[in-house]
Amino acid sequence: MSELSLEKLPPEILLNIVKRLNLSDIKNLILTSKYIKAFIINESYLWKLISQDRLIISRNISTLSWYHSCRISYNWCKGIFKSKVIIQHKINYMPWMQLLSPNILLVSFGSDLECFLLEHSGFNRKLLWKLTVPTMKRFDVRTNDISRFIVKDNMIVCGNRDGSCAMYEFYDIKIKPVLLNYIQNCHNFGQEEVTAVEKWKSSIVTASYISPDLHFWRMSKNGCSDTSPNENVIFKKLKIPECIGCRSLSTNSTETKMAVGLNGNIMPVFIDLNTGQYLIAPKPGTRTFNHVVRDIKWHNESGVVCVTHSGKLQYIDVRTGGLTYETRDPFDSSLYCLKSDGDKAVVTGSSEYSRCVLYDMRSTHHVQMYFTQKRSTPIYSLEFDAKKLIAAGDQRVAVINFNVNSSTTKAKNYSYIFQFVSTRR
Repeated sequence: MSELSLEKLPPEILLNIVKRLNLSDIKNLILTSKYIKAFIINESYLWKLISQDRLIISRNISTLSWYHSCRISYNWCKGIFKSKVIIQHKINYMPWMQLLSPNILLVSFGSDLECFLLEHSGFNRKLLWKLTVPTMKRFDVRTNDISRFIVKDNMIVCGNRDGSCAMYEFYDIKIKPVLLNYIQNCHNFGQEEVTAVEKWKSSIVTASYISPDLHFWRMSKNGCSDTSPNENVIFKKLKIPECIGCRSLSTNSTETKMAVGLNGNIMPVFIDLNTGQYLIAPKPGTRTFNHVVRDIKWHNESGVVCVTHSGKLQYIDVRTGGLTYETRDPFDSSLYCLKSDGDKAVVTGSSEYSRCVLYDMRSTHHVQMYFTQKRSTPIYSLEFDAKKLIAAGDQRVAVINFNVNSSTTKAKNYSYIFQFVSTRR
């Protein structure tokens, strides 16, 4: 009588057996023979099934197989990675970043905007171009730093702490953009810094953390400036109720709605951009000095995720206006920034220990924490794709690469629950 062997089974029967196993059993089964290993790794249907429950899958790079997508997702959740500081300065900044593709990274340092070409791991970079935004001399303590910038529709829009806003145009991001428009005084004759910017159709939206007004600017081919009265420059103003100012802006993918994170209210505002009406507005009497929504992003077409100064991560459903998800930072620290994969995962940047935290929106418990640098610094901005996480602190930008061999890379696992116990009796 011949011995039973998995290798002798028909492929469809072997697949039916394997898909009933949990991930640890599949990992052990791969070690039994080369044939079994090759069969399991190359069976896309199996890994598609497994991927339905995994994180950081929807941001996958097209060149990754389903097996490698799940393998890297496993490394994200278990804290298996290698890290490296790729940019370093001696001056403290509050940088902002945007990852345009797996290998194109834009970072602001002070009044400079720099574009880097990253190799596949992210550990090596090449400076493609650098530009300095126009600045206005103010007789106060403000700097000329870029507060935030966005890249949309072949345009870069930079909001500046000196109260100005610069717009650049490009056709190939690898080539230095050209200045298209410049607004010298965005809010209160330039006396208030531009904290957030957005682009909506052919207009630019600016906001300030100490002004409740949103300004919609119409761009012109000859440039725009409010140094002389011009009714066509600011064509719309919206005064946000129950707040001190506006801290962050985000439009949905169809450009029909805008979410506004407020300074002075924990509840964001949702605006119908076609009508200018509020979809959701703060209730009367809810203004407070204790709440700030530092960053806000559309998670999907149904709602947004946002982080607050008090350390909360929230999901708000725009259809109902209800808070459907809320959790806190594991160390109860303030949160500065976040990124969503548009599916189940959100990564936040905290104010302490150069720490980023991965959350699964199906649970209020964090999945993993990553201490991205040895220097204790806030994470002012972060970006990620399937393979890597990029985090910007006050002096350094670090890359964490998750596309590593889990059997030869030591795990840095901080997935356990932290509990603060008082020693007082």
